[in-house]
Amino acid sequence: MTGPRLHSGLVAASLLFALVAACATTARAQDKTFRGFKIKAAAQASADETEQQLDLWVLEVRFKPLRLVSLQITDPKTGKKSKQLVWYLVYRAVNRTLQSKGDPKQSNPLNTFDDPPGKPLFAPEFTLVTNDNDGQKVYADQILPEAQTAIAIRERLPQLKNSVQVVGPIPDPTPVNAKQDINPIYGVVTWSGIDARTDHVTIFMSGFSNGYRFVRGPVPFNTLSQGFTEKKIPRSTATWNGMPKSNWTNLNALLKSSREDPVKKQQIEKTPWFYAVEQTAAQPPAGSILWRKTLMQRYWRPGDKFDQDETEFFLKGPNDEVYSPRWLYRPDRPAAARKKTAVAPAASAGSPKPTAK
Repeated sequence: MTGPRLHSGLVAASLLFALVAACATTARAQDKTFRGFKIKAAAQASADETEQQLDLWVLEVRFKPLRLVSLQITDPKTGKKSKQLVWYLVYRAVNRTLQSKGDPKQSNPLNTFDDPPGKPLFAPEFTLVTNDNDGQKVYADQILPEAQTAIAIRERLPQLKNSVQVVGPIPDPTPVNAKQDINPIYGVVTWSGIDARTDHVTIFMSGFSNGYRFVRGPVPFNTLSQGFTEKKIPRSTATWNGMPKSNWTNLNALLKSSREDPVKKQQIEKTPWFYAVEQTAAQPPAGSILWRKTLMQRYWRPGDKFDQDETEFFLKGPNDEVYSPRWLYRPDRPAAARKKTAVAPAASAGSPKPTAK
């Protein structure tokens, strides 16, 4: 019996070794795929979102640390070159399958008479906002071909596309247990002329989801409670207190808290609220504004006019607050404000200290 047992043991050991080797190979492949993409924003949607918007899609986004590169940039108006300090962010996006519960109430029936439209369009927009003692400054992403070429070489990603080149149909969804992502998108966004003294930086990334809602507000809580009493505002209505750190919650939860907790009741009643309204016709609901699902990432850095250092972009604030990527809803910008810019502002002072990838 020794021979058969030994043979069985060798077979089991061989299978185990093959399994371990396969896992190691997969891990190495994933490490190579995600090399440097340290920050991950998962494709997330609440049950309310998936029930209210049946065609909802949300991309998983990974991005590298915010970085700097100093190089000569040509002014397209004058043709002259000048040294510019460019801030840039490299990202990788994948269409993940969302877990949807469907529309149990059949409140949003699908149109089965017309042919389905084409694939949704991926058209990202990036806005960099600085908040410091002298106020807020807003910077739209720029198309800087010379910077893009240098960044692609530095990051060893020749497939990088800018915010115009990357526009196109979203990839097919990658199943949850898939071993390989389906057509991942690699992009880079660039800015120049950023105030070197800035300490607090926020980047808003739209276009990574088609999520939207029509919103009214701000209104006092009494408006919501009265609307609920008069059966004009459903208890499932999504509400938000306007605080960046707060999540949307349904009206039912607010009403319950105000009844059961005197302290929370006082806070709720003195807070102005935004609330979502359903679109029941071709026109947007009266008095509402379109808000879109947007990804937000915050950074902190010690501003330095003379010596900017890309290693000093921190994902933690001066008070040890951790800055994780966050999905939220923001008011949509007017169409006229979405035009891509290819002209570089005046050169900013300072030279970056490159880091190894």
